[in-house]
Parts: sequence; C-alpha cells; structure tokens
Amino acid sequence: MDEDVPLHLWSELRPVTSLFVQLQFSAEASLLDLRRGLSNANRIISAILSPHKGEINKSLLFDKGCTFLCVLGLSGAKLQHESIHALESALQIVSMCSASLRKLEAVSVGVTSGTVFCGLCGHPERAEHTVIGHKVNLAARLMVHYPRLVSCDEATYAASRLPGYFFKELPETKLKGVTNPGHIYQYVGITEKCIFDMGLTKERSDYGPLLGREVEIDLFERSLKAYEALGQPHILAYVGILGSGKSHLLTELAFLGQAARHRVVTVELTEANVRQPFSAIRMLVARALGLQAGETCEDRQRTLQAKLQGAIEESRYCLLNDILLVKFAIPDKIRKMHDTPRKRELHLTCTQVLQKTLGGEFGIFVIDNAHFIDPASWIIMWPVLQSVTLFMVMSLAPGHERTESFFKAAADSTMSQRISCLHLEELKPAAVVQKACRDLGVVSIPRDLARFLIQRSSGIPYYCEELLRCLRCNNMLLFRTGRQDKEAEDDWEGLVASAVEASHLVSATSSSSAGNNSGRVCTIRPDVSLETTVLPATLKEIALAELDRITLMKQTVLKFAAIIGPVFTTQLLAHILPTCIRQQMNYLLDVMVGDNIIKWLKNTGVPRDVQDAREGPATSQQAGSGAERPSMSEEPTEWRAGVLAFCAPLLREAAYELWPERQRANAQRKCAAFLEKHAHKCRSCHGGDFVAFHRFAVPSPQDGEDCQGSADEDDWHSWEALVLAGEQLKKDRTHTPEGSANALQQQQAFSEEELRASERFPPEGEGTTAQPSRTEEKEGGECSCKCEAIIESVLVPLARHYVAIGNAPRAFYYLLECAAAYLHVSNSYMALMKLNEAEALRNSMEKTATALDCFEEATFFSLKGEVCCNLGRVKLAKKMTRRALSLLKKRFPQTRAGAFVKSLWERFQGALCAPNRRTPSLPPEARRKKLAWKLQQTRCLSLLGHLYSLEGTSGGRRFSRLAALMKANTDRRMDSAREEDSHSANCLCIPPLLSVS
Repeated sequence: MDEDVPLHLWSELRPVTSLFVQLQFSAEASLLDLRRGLSNANRIISAILSPHKGEINKSLLFDKGCTFLCVLGLSGAKLQHESIHALESALQIVSMCSASLRKLEAVSVGVTSGTVFCGLCGHPERAEHTVIGHKVNLAARLMVHYPRLVSCDEATYAASRLPGYFFKELPETKLKGVTNPGHIYQYVGITEKCIFDMGLTKERSDYGPLLGREVEIDLFERSLKAYEALGQPHILAYVGILGSGKSHLLTELAFLGQAARHRVVTVELTEANVRQPFSAIRMLVARALGLQAGETCEDRQRTLQAKLQGAIEESRYCLLNDILLVKFAIPDKIRKMHDTPRKRELHLTCTQVLQKTLGGEFGIFVIDNAHFIDPASWIIMWPVLQSVTLFMVMSLAPGHERTESFFKAAADSTMSQRISCLHLEELKPAAVVQKACRDLGVVSIPRDLARFLIQRSSGIPYYCEELLRCLRCNNMLLFRTGRQDKEAEDDWEGLVASAVEASHLVSATSSSSAGNNSGRVCTIRPDVSLETTVLPATLKEIALAELDRITLMKQTVLKFAAIIGPVFTTQLLAHILPTCIRQQMNYLLDVMVGDNIIKWLKNTGVPRDVQDAREGPATSQQAGSGAERPSMSEEPTEWRAGVLAFCAPLLREAAYELWPERQRANAQRKCAAFLEKHAHKCRSCHGGDFVAFHRFAVPSPQDGEDCQGSADEDDWHSWEALVLAGEQLKKDRTHTPEGSANALQQQQAFSEEELRASERFPPEGEGTTAQPSRTEEKEGGECSCKCEAIIESVLVPLARHYVAIGNAPRAFYYLLECAAAYLHVSNSYMALMKLNEAEALRNSMEKTATALDCFEEATFFSLKGEVCCNLGRVKLAKKMTRRALSLLKKRFPQTRAGAFVKSLWERFQGALCAPNRRTPSLPPEARRKKLAWKLQQTRCLSLLGHLYSLEGTSGGRRFSRLAALMKANTDRRMDSAREEDSHSANCLCIPPLLSVS
C-alpha cells in the first residue's frame, strides 16, 4: 500500500470479478494432507492469477478441503476483458489442481461480476483489505450449489461478450440467502463447436451502410476491384480501440463481398485463442474447407483428402490430427520422429495447407480480432500471408504484437502495395446523432440527449450503444408516435413538454422519414437528469482499466476532482484534499496534464495592485503539458490559481462512482461550504442573492454573512477561476465538440439561443416579456456581467452537491437560485429546466413529509410565473403568480367586483400610510425577513400588473391598475422597513422589477 494515502481513502465501491474456489479431498485425506493441499493449491492458484493481476484474498481450511476467495480488478489492477480472464483462470485452476493435487475429489468454482465494497475492514490495528457485497456471496453460493463445474452469473456471461456456445445454461436451483439470482451458466471454454463454427457473431444493420465509415468502405471496394480485375493481392487491416466498431465494419464488408458474388470466409477470435496453440490455423482452415462440428471424424477426413489432394503427402495427414480433430493413421516414419524433426514437419505441413487454402480460389477471408492470433499460428501464417495471392480483411487493436507487425509491413516500401493499415477514427457528432436515432428507431431525439451522447461517447460507437441501453433499461426515455396535433394543455406539465419537444434534433438520415409526423419520437422523462445517470458497468470497467494505470496518489487526486465536476479549480481542489496529498498537488496535477488525463484551461494570476505585499508574483502556467514539472521533494508554499478539466468524461464518472456514500458526502459538504461563499451576483450587478434577500428569508449556513465584496477582498483568485470554469461549462453545455461534420447545421442545432423566449416560444398576447440578456447588454464593457458563468460553476454544482448529500431543502434553495439567476440573464429555457428539477424534488419532499418553507414555496411559484410570462403562457403565468401571492399572504381578487372592493381598501390603506410613520421595532433578522417578503410581494404584483396590461381590455386595465396600487402600498411599507435596516440595504442589492406598460 502507498503510505502517503490515508487508510480511509483505500475504501472504494469497485466493480470486480470474484472467484470462489472449493477443493474437496477424499475422506482418506489426513489433516497433514489437507494442509499440504492448501499450500500447493495456494501456489498453483497464485501462479495462474498473477498474469491476470488477480490475487487470493482469503484461504480457508475446513474438514473436507479448502476454499479460496480470489479477486480480479482490485485497485491498481484493473484489466479490460476481466470476465474472460476470470473464466479462463477458473478453467486452468480446475485443470491444474486436478492434475497436481493428491487425493482431490472435486473442484468447484463460482464466478461473479459486479460492484462490491473494497477496503479495510476490522480494527485499525488488525484491519484487512477485503471485498464485501452481494456478488461475493453469490459466488460462494454458486460454488456450493453447482459442484464440479465452473459456474458464473448472468453479469459475467454478458460482460465476457463471448459467443453463446462457450457456455451452457444450468438448471435453476434455490440459493441460500439469494433471491432472484438470474440465469446461471456453466463456462465450458473452447469446444468442438467453437473450432468449426466460430464465424462473425455481429449482425448487419437493417438500415444499410454503417454511419461514419464511408472512407473505410470505399478503400475496401477499391481494393476488391483491383483484386478482381488485376489479381493484385491485398490485406486490409483496420485498427481501432475497443468499441470503435471493428466487428460491425467487418460484418458490413463481408456482406458487401457476398453481394459482389464472392465466397466470404469469416473467423472471429477471442482472447482465449491466444493461449491455444494453432487455434487460428485450425479455425481458418476448418471454416475455409467447410468442416462442420456435427460431422463425424470420418466425414472430416474425407473432406480433407478431397480438398488437400496434391497439396501434402498422404503420410503427413496424421500431423493434422490434433489440430483439426481427425484420426488419420500415423505411419512408423512419423511415430519414430524426435520432437524437433516432428515439429519441423508439422510447420511445413501447416504451411502447405495454408497455401492451398488461401490460394485465391476460396474468395475473401475476414478475420475479426486478428491481434488474438496465437504465437504458433503466427509463425506459420505471417510468411504465407506475404507470399500467396489472396484478399484478406482483418481487424486489429492497438498495443499488440500482431498489430505492430502489420504497421511495420505497411510502412515498408516493398510490402505497402500488399498491406494497408487504416485507423478507425471517432464518429463525428452528426453520425453519433444519426446512430442514436437508428438504434432507438426514432426520427428525432432531444438536444440534451444528443449532447449527452456526443460528450460521453467521445465518438466511439460501442460507448454510444451502451449509454443508450442503460437509459432504456432504467426507463429514462419515453417514446411516442407522431406529433401531438391537439394543443398542449395550459398547465406546467404541458409547458415543460412543449419545451422538450421544441428542443428535438431531427436526424438527417432520411429527410422523408424525418418530416413524417407519424414517425416515433424519443423524449427524456421529465424527472430524469442525464447529468446524474450512473455509468454502465461495461463502460465503467473500461474507464477503470485506464484509471488503474496511474499511481494511487494520482488516482486519489482524480477522485477528489471528480467530486467537483468535469471542470474544477485548483483552489477548490486544494480545499477538499487531505493535507498530506495537498502538499504535492502541484506536482501531481502537472504529471497528469502531461499524461493527457486532465488539461489546463487557463491560470488566473492576481494583478500586482491586488496582490498581498507578503506574496510574490502569481505563478503563470502555459496551457498544455509543456510546463516544467516541480520535484515532489519541494514543499509548495502556495497553490497555482487555475482551472482544469478532465480530458475524458467517462474517466471522471468512473472515479466519482468509486466513492463510498459516506466519504463522498463528506467531500461534497466541503465543496458546498467553499462554493457558498461565491453564490451571489457579480460585482457589475452589485452582488446579492438572485432571489432578493433569499438568505435572510430562509435559515441557512450563510445567515449574517456579508457576501458583497468577497470576490474582491477575500478570495480574488477563487472568483476569477470560478468565472473561467463557468464559461467553459456553459460552452460544453451549449456547443458541440470541434471538428463535427456539417458544422453549421450542428452549431445551429445545439445553439441554446434558439431556445430563448422570443425565438422558440411565441407569446399568446400581442407583446412579449422577453428581455435582452444582461450579459449581452454589458458585453465588451469594462465590467461585463459574469453571472452566467457563476450559475454554471457555483449554483448548479451547489444544487447537485446537496441532492447527492440528501439535504433536500438546501438543494431546493439553490435550484430556486439557479432559476432566478437564469431569468436574470434572460435564459428562460434553462430557468424552466431548473424549475422542473425543483418540481421533482418538491414532490419527493412531500412524499417524505419534509417541510418546505412558505417563502421558498412562494418564490417557487413566483419564478414559475415569470418563466410562463417569458414563454408566452399568460394564463398560466397569472395562475402561478396568484398562487405565489396567496402564499405571501397577499390576496388578489379574481372578479371585477372583488377588484373594485380591493381598490377601495388599498386606497384607504394608502391614505393611512403616513410618510414618517414608524413600525414597531423588530430584531434585525425579523426585519430582513420581512423585507424579503415585501420584495417578493412587490415583484409578483409588478408581474401581475404587466400580465393584465397585455390583455388590452377594460377588465385587464382595471386589474392592472389594482396591481399597481397594491404594489405602491407595498413599496411604501418596504421603504419603511429598509430605513430601519440600512445595513441590509447597503450590503445586498434589490433586483430591478418588471415594469408595467
């Protein structure tokens, strides 16, 4: 263990693969035999697991044998294809233990995959690092209830992505302490069926050619024409990372080859084939010659003799017995050969068989996962591939010896005419959107979903498929046929639905289908936030494999950074890091920048006139990884003020999900405490809450604090860094990645400006209340508004942190601040989305009987009214504003008679309000709370007066004048309260109200 990392940070919720191994000895075995068996088995199992980075976590001795708990995927030891490693290790354990241990009767292995607790358990002085969880218990139950087998659960079966004939489904049985375990399988490994029937398992898409692979398909077609016309041999090698779509591409190319009336021979290799000598030759020859698994041995022998006649001598057919599972008679000449000459003859025979098989008469050869060709086959195949006339298509993964061999051959001038290596690039954003529409079977998807897929998938098709599958399995998507012809209901749910419908992105795959109103349309459930979705297990395993390649210290820093978000500031990171790691933060960040794990956005330096005289000049850092790295031995006296971002969103999400709930909540409380100091308007807007006097009306940890001027005097670094982080977060939320296809179309599709009130939501009345953005008004000025950046980097994360902590009232508080802030910058669409989140949170609070402050609820409906007004829903805006006034103890009449009586009463109240009349003295907290209520009342009245003025009728004018009269009386009372609390008026700014026409 790394001694620099505190022990409590070793605890993680990590997806691992567990193996429970049970060795049962005969009744004649003595205690000494059991102990020797335990020792020998420990040595054998450790040797088998070591290449796969697995380890024995526990070993137990009982009266009839011993049991071992083995784990693959612990911290720092995560590998891709972990399930395959575990299943192959289990088969090797059964084989080796059965052959090596005396008096052993049975070996049983249970294999499971899933998230478990990995960490220190027990007293601090005698703690052990172990794994605990449901999946560990399930592995033990499988081991007991399915003896003498290698059994696995459904998660392991699915994660291996192996063809179904590697497994055999086992009958259901009741497992002690386990409810609904799912399907259970026996892993049988490579069998006769695998040898002869292992073709491509991917199915071709019914929608035609693959999206975004036009260059690769064009290269195949040109090379095939040259092969047909001129007889030019060629090998096409497509190189791509896991999930880049290599198998789907080869399936498409095989279909095109068959459409061109060629015989296509396909072979799909797995990682298990690497450890099987001659497995690649066996499968290739068997598929090419048409050998079948169901045939008898004699039938296969006759097929070989007919196909290979004249290629090899009759006496050497016996050398193919073990490779092709035949039983030719072994002549005395071959039987008497020593190992070296026999091996030489075997290689010569295999070479002649391949030359005959691949000689051009059998059509096109397709090998998927060619990097899994075993060494024995490679020694024979590589010279043959360079000499015979053939057309072969392969898929390769980077980082393997076979791939490097093809790279070198393609770079060689003498071989470049025969071998072409092409890297599979990431899909462009337009192709990702089209793929999502095709996979879901819809004509359009919401913009938020499109943006989510583009950012999370990074253009990798498999990632996109897994993300969609996860969303569908968790019932986060809704589907409907055609557009709703009837007018949406004039309620809040209808407004949200119309906003989501307006944010649809139509796929460009088919203009006719896209314009068909009867096509299926996908939407996101209103109560679902894509930002908080759990990472699919398959993608989490891939991300953790990348994460575990770095040291534990850097992993720890990334885990704390993941708590903050995809973009984080060094000040906030230093605030939540443990002291022992904080001292090395600069060095660790620079190293990870150099490794392209994170990236600098910018460093914010303090101007000389703002710097403290005791401090030196601010450190400047060039963006990128070219900076000189400090030594870890140096003790940094201060931390650089800057903003960083994760290069891969999946890496951040995987690191975030490693946190146990309690530890994650503690870190998020620290983040919230840091961010709350900056949860106010910018200096150009004169500070203050976005909901006027919000902190004084609702009890909060900030009661009595003075937020104005904190960015200038207390923490200038933090404020500037948070502004930069917010600008980056807004850019990520509203723009597509660079380099997208159809750039103009995509930028328009994802531009949030299209969702502004004046463009997307025409008002019902004659006018509109959409107002220009404060950011636009002051853009280019000396003190331009930074509020929109603060929303993204402070208010939105605060709401997210409190939701994760489970503090619903504080989360609701900051969701209201977010909505008010978006209205402050004239972004009604995002205000609508935040109020929709607040609606879902409010409903959950009602179910748990959590009390909601009356002022909060009134503010909630008041903000709803403003959003409805900006989006043209005047009737709904009146309804919401009336309800807000009712909660604020200010009734507004609904009939003309009521308006007449209310007008007389308000005039009477106005006459009683003497200019210098003083109200009874109240404590400061009560006066500020009263002022907050008055401010909210006058804001609602101003909005209501404006709404009635839009009607243009005599009744509307009557109600508008009443609202103005009530507002004037409320303003006079508010002025009186403000005079008594001049301190509040100096430290907090009252936001401007809507003007009445």
